[in-house]
Amino acid sequence: MKSPSLERVHSELERNIKFVESYTEIENLGFIIKACRLKPYQYIFENYRAKVYLYRQWFDEFYNSLSLKEKDIYIIYNDYSLIKKSIISTDLYYGLSISKIAKMSKLIHLVAGKDEDLFQECYLLTFLGIDNHLRSYLYWYGEWQQVSPLIMGVKSLILLAQHIDLKYFNQIGNKENKALPCVAGETWLSYWPPSDNFQDLIKEKYPIINEILNN
Repeated sequence: MKSPSLERVHSELERNIKFVESYTEIENLGFIIKACRLKPYQYIFENYRAKVYLYRQWFDEFYNSLSLKEKDIYIIYNDYSLIKKSIISTDLYYGLSISKIAKMSKLIHLVAGKDEDLFQECYLLTFLGIDNHLRSYLYWYGEWQQVSPLIMGVKSLILLAQHIDLKYFNQIGNKENKALPCVAGETWLSYWPPSDNFQDLIKEKYPIINEILNN
Protein backbone atom coordinates (compact mmCIF):
# COMPACT_ATOMS: atom_id res chain seq x y z
CA MET A 1 0.00 0.00 0.00
CA LYS A 2 1.34 3.40 -0.95
CA SER A 3 0.43 5.31 2.17
CA PRO A 4 -0.27 9.05 2.13
CA SER A 5 0.79 10.98 5.21
CA LEU A 6 -1.44 10.35 8.17
CA GLU A 7 -1.90 14.07 8.78
CA ARG A 8 -3.19 14.53 5.23
CA VAL A 9 -5.55 11.57 5.53
CA HIS A 10 -7.00 12.78 8.84
CA SER A 11 -7.32 16.31 7.47
CA GLU A 12 -9.29 15.06 4.48
CA LEU A 13 -11.43 12.87 6.74
CA GLU A 14 -12.20 15.46 9.41
CA ARG A 15 -15.93 15.54 8.55
CA ASN A 16 -16.09 11.75 8.46
CA ILE A 17 -14.37 11.45 11.84
CA LYS A 18 -16.81 13.94 13.37
CA PHE A 19 -19.69 12.04 11.76
CA VAL A 20 -18.56 8.75 13.35
CA GLU A 21 -18.32 10.40 16.76
CA SER A 22 -21.72 12.05 16.37
CA TYR A 23 -23.38 8.88 15.08
CA THR A 24 -22.06 6.64 17.87
CA GLU A 25 -22.52 9.35 20.53
CA ILE A 26 -19.16 8.28 21.97
CA GLU A 27 -17.42 11.36 23.25
CA ASN A 28 -13.73 11.58 22.26
CA LEU A 29 -14.04 8.84 19.63
CA GLY A 30 -12.51 11.24 17.12
CA PHE A 31 -9.51 11.66 19.39
CA ILE A 32 -9.12 7.87 19.67
CA ILE A 33 -9.27 7.42 15.88
CA LYS A 34 -6.52 9.97 15.38
CA ALA A 35 -4.41 8.93 18.40
CA CYS A 36 -4.42 5.28 17.32
CA ARG A 37 -3.49 6.28 13.75
CA LEU A 38 -6.63 4.69 12.30
CA LYS A 39 -7.68 4.94 8.67
CA PRO A 40 -10.90 3.75 6.99
CA TYR A 41 -10.66 0.57 4.93
CA GLN A 42 -12.81 1.85 2.05
CA TYR A 43 -10.89 5.10 1.81
CA ILE A 44 -7.47 3.44 1.56
CA PHE A 45 -8.09 0.14 -0.22
CA GLU A 46 -11.19 0.88 -2.31
CA ASN A 47 -10.43 4.53 -3.02
CA TYR A 48 -13.91 5.52 -1.85
CA ARG A 49 -14.14 9.26 -1.17
CA ALA A 50 -17.10 11.11 0.32
CA LYS A 51 -17.13 14.23 2.44
CA VAL A 52 -19.98 12.95 4.58
CA TYR A 53 -19.97 9.17 4.83
CA LEU A 54 -20.08 6.75 7.74
CA TYR A 55 -16.97 4.61 7.42
CA ARG A 56 -17.55 1.55 9.61
CA GLN A 57 -14.11 -0.09 9.54
CA TRP A 58 -11.02 1.80 10.70
CA PHE A 59 -7.73 -0.08 10.74
CA ASP A 60 -4.35 0.52 12.34
CA GLU A 61 -0.82 -0.34 11.23
CA PHE A 62 -0.75 -3.59 13.24
CA TYR A 63 -3.54 -5.32 11.26
CA ASN A 64 -6.28 -4.59 13.80
CA SER A 65 -9.59 -2.85 13.20
CA LEU A 66 -11.96 -0.64 15.13
CA SER A 67 -15.38 -1.42 13.68
CA LEU A 68 -18.93 -0.17 14.06
CA LYS A 69 -21.99 -2.35 14.55
CA GLU A 70 -25.05 -0.15 14.78
CA LYS A 71 -23.83 2.51 17.23
CA ASP A 72 -21.42 0.26 19.14
CA ILE A 73 -17.69 0.00 18.48
CA TYR A 74 -15.57 -3.10 18.91
CA ILE A 75 -12.03 -4.16 18.12
CA ILE A 76 -11.05 -6.97 15.76
CA TYR A 77 -7.53 -8.15 16.53
CA ASN A 78 -5.58 -9.70 13.66
CA ASP A 79 -8.34 -8.73 11.26
CA TYR A 80 -8.32 -11.30 8.44
CA SER A 81 -9.59 -8.73 5.95
CA LEU A 82 -6.24 -6.95 6.35
CA ILE A 83 -3.82 -9.88 6.45
CA LYS A 84 -3.08 -9.90 2.71
CA LYS A 85 -2.85 -6.11 2.50
CA SER A 86 0.45 -4.25 2.46
CA ILE A 87 0.32 -1.83 5.36
CA ILE A 88 3.21 0.57 5.91
CA SER A 89 3.90 2.35 9.19
CA THR A 90 3.43 6.09 8.97
CA ASP A 91 4.92 6.72 12.42
CA LEU A 92 8.23 8.56 12.07
CA TYR A 93 9.16 7.43 15.59
CA TYR A 94 8.40 3.74 15.12
CA GLY A 95 11.29 1.60 16.34
CA LEU A 96 12.72 4.13 18.79
CA SER A 97 13.53 2.89 22.28
CA ILE A 98 10.88 3.16 24.97
CA SER A 99 13.01 5.62 26.94
CA LYS A 100 13.23 7.93 23.90
CA ILE A 101 9.50 7.69 23.28
CA ALA A 102 8.90 8.56 26.94
CA LYS A 103 10.89 11.78 26.52
CA MET A 104 8.55 12.82 23.69
CA SER A 105 5.35 12.05 25.62
CA LYS A 106 2.98 13.80 27.99
CA LEU A 107 0.88 10.98 29.46
CA ILE A 108 1.43 7.33 30.36
CA HIS A 109 -1.05 4.49 30.80
CA LEU A 110 0.38 1.48 32.61
CA VAL A 111 -1.14 -1.97 33.02
CA ALA A 112 0.88 -4.24 35.31
CA GLY A 113 -0.04 -7.78 36.21
CA LYS A 114 -0.13 -11.37 34.99
CA ASP A 115 -1.41 -13.09 31.89
CA GLU A 116 -4.63 -15.11 31.91
CA ASP A 117 -2.82 -18.15 33.32
CA LEU A 118 -1.56 -15.98 36.20
CA PHE A 119 1.93 -17.20 35.44
CA GLN A 120 3.81 -14.73 33.23
CA GLU A 121 4.54 -11.16 34.25
CA CYS A 122 2.80 -8.82 31.85
CA TYR A 123 3.14 -5.07 31.41
CA LEU A 124 1.54 -2.79 28.87
CA LEU A 125 2.97 0.73 28.59
CA THR A 126 1.12 3.24 26.45
CA PHE A 127 2.42 6.78 25.90
CA LEU A 128 0.50 9.75 24.57
CA GLY A 129 3.10 11.67 22.59
CA ILE A 130 3.34 15.42 22.32
CA ASP A 131 2.01 14.83 18.79
CA ASN A 132 -1.17 13.31 20.34
CA HIS A 133 -0.44 9.83 19.00
CA LEU A 134 -0.49 6.73 21.20
CA ARG A 135 2.42 4.27 21.25
CA SER A 136 2.17 0.99 23.15
CA TYR A 137 4.77 -1.50 24.35
CA LEU A 138 4.08 -4.96 25.73
CA TYR A 139 6.36 -6.89 28.09
CA TRP A 140 5.51 -10.59 28.03
CA TYR A 141 7.61 -13.72 28.31
CA GLY A 142 10.60 -11.57 29.23
CA GLU A 143 10.63 -9.41 26.08
CA TRP A 144 9.42 -5.96 25.05
CA GLN A 145 7.71 -5.39 21.73
CA GLN A 146 5.84 -2.46 20.22
CA VAL A 147 2.16 -3.26 19.79
CA SER A 148 -1.09 -1.63 18.77
CA PRO A 149 -2.65 0.85 21.22
CA LEU A 150 -5.94 -0.91 20.44
CA ILE A 151 -4.73 -3.67 22.79
CA MET A 152 -5.75 -1.35 25.61
CA GLY A 153 -9.38 -2.06 24.76
CA VAL A 154 -12.23 0.33 24.00
CA LYS A 155 -13.10 1.29 27.57
CA SER A 156 -9.50 2.06 28.55
CA LEU A 157 -9.02 4.15 25.41
CA ILE A 158 -12.14 6.15 26.23
CA LEU A 159 -10.97 6.58 29.83
CA LEU A 160 -7.56 7.82 28.70
CA ALA A 161 -9.16 10.27 26.28
CA GLN A 162 -11.22 11.68 29.15
CA HIS A 163 -8.09 12.35 31.21
CA ILE A 164 -5.54 13.72 28.78
CA ASP A 165 -5.22 16.85 30.93
CA LEU A 166 -4.43 14.86 34.09
CA LYS A 167 -2.01 16.76 36.33
CA TYR A 168 -1.00 13.99 38.73
CA PHE A 169 -1.52 10.21 38.70
CA ASN A 170 -4.37 7.85 39.50
CA GLN A 171 -4.85 4.14 39.93
CA ILE A 172 -7.72 3.27 37.62
CA GLY A 173 -7.57 -0.51 37.41
CA ASN A 174 -10.81 -2.45 37.42
CA LYS A 175 -12.36 -5.36 35.56
CA GLU A 176 -13.52 -3.11 32.73
CA ASN A 177 -10.04 -1.72 32.09
CA LYS A 178 -8.07 -4.90 31.56
CA ALA A 179 -5.80 -5.07 28.55
CA LEU A 180 -4.99 -8.31 26.76
CA PRO A 181 -2.97 -10.30 27.59
CA CYS A 182 -2.53 -8.53 30.97
CA VAL A 183 -5.83 -9.66 32.41
CA ALA A 184 -4.93 -9.46 36.10
CA GLY A 185 -3.21 -6.62 37.90
CA GLU A 186 -3.23 -2.86 38.34
CA THR A 187 -3.75 0.05 35.98
CA TRP A 188 -2.26 3.51 36.40
CA LEU A 189 -2.57 6.76 34.51
CA SER A 190 -0.09 9.59 35.00
CA TYR A 191 1.05 12.77 33.33
CA TRP A 192 4.58 12.60 31.95
CA PRO A 193 7.32 13.39 32.93
CA PRO A 194 6.02 11.89 36.16
CA SER A 195 5.91 13.33 39.65
CA ASP A 196 8.51 12.17 42.15
CA ASN A 197 5.80 10.13 43.89
CA PHE A 198 4.93 8.22 40.75
CA GLN A 199 8.61 7.66 39.98
CA ASP A 200 9.09 6.24 43.47
CA LEU A 201 6.04 4.00 43.02
CA ILE A 202 7.44 2.59 39.77
CA LYS A 203 10.86 1.99 41.33
CA GLU A 204 9.32 0.13 44.24
CA LYS A 205 6.59 -1.90 42.54
CA TYR A 206 7.77 -2.33 38.95
CA PRO A 207 11.58 -2.45 38.70
CA ILE A 208 11.39 -3.88 35.15
CA ILE A 209 9.52 -0.80 33.99
CA ASN A 210 11.80 1.53 35.90
CA GLU A 211 14.79 -0.08 34.20
CA ILE A 212 13.42 0.21 30.66
CA LEU A 213 12.31 3.82 31.14
CA ASN A 214 15.75 4.82 32.40
CA ASN A 215 17.79 2.72 29.99
